[in-house]
Amino acid sequence: MSLARLRAFVRLRRARLRGWIALFGMLLAAVRGRVDEIWVGDSHSVTFNSAQPPLPGILRTGERRWTWHLGPRLLYSIARDDFPAPLLRTARLIARVPGARDAAWFFSLGEIDIRCHLAPRLASGGDVGFVSAYVDRVHALLARLDAPAGTIVVPVPPCLDSYDPVAFPVAGSPEQRLAAHRAVRSALVLATGAARGGPALRLLDATADLAGPDGLMRDDLTDDGCHTNEAGRAVVRREVVALLR
Repeated sequence: MSLARLRAFVRLRRARLRGWIALFGMLLAAVRGRVDEIWVGDSHSVTFNSAQPPLPGILRTGERRWTWHLGPRLLYSIARDDFPAPLLRTARLIARVPGARDAAWFFSLGEIDIRCHLAPRLASGGDVGFVSAYVDRVHALLARLDAPAGTIVVPVPPCLDSYDPVAFPVAGSPEQRLAAHRAVRSALVLATGAARGGPALRLLDATADLAGPDGLMRDDLTDDGCHTNEAGRAVVRREVVALLR
């Protein structure tokens, strides 16, 4: 084995070990009755809950809150390909821990779709039919987790522009991104409200509080033109508390 392959092998093993350690840390907290919420999704699943950098993996993101950050995943790709294999494989293990399966599960995806590819697709005649498939994926994962219910989070409103076009590329005009956000939001409302057996589905929609009069995300609620800052996070957390109450 070459030195480069050996290093890659070691990095992969370390990453897997860290993943298992983080998973068992979350499950141990659940066994002790110290887990109220588990978030799954893109970087917003972290920044809605914590000021820490949104590194991929299983993270403790607040008092009695954990996040399984999937990395920069698209809602579209989850709809097409399902959730990543490590999450699907460990769902049965999580289901055996009452404190984990009975936690409030939140799923946050779609902001990258709206910002990076969906606006020009819709402008050229595309649609958001894949949103219902994504909701079906969430419902199936909740069933695998043996969770009684789950919450799907509406993506944050689009911003006027990104402050860092390399880290957060933007496609389409603000008006096109607003149209894409409205389309995704409406599709999530319809798909989440569709009749299904098994786990119940709810919707967390903070759009009205995060957006300004123009429909775009308020400047005072984001520092990077993409993610919620401390003030934006407070808005989302109030909505979460009200929903769970």
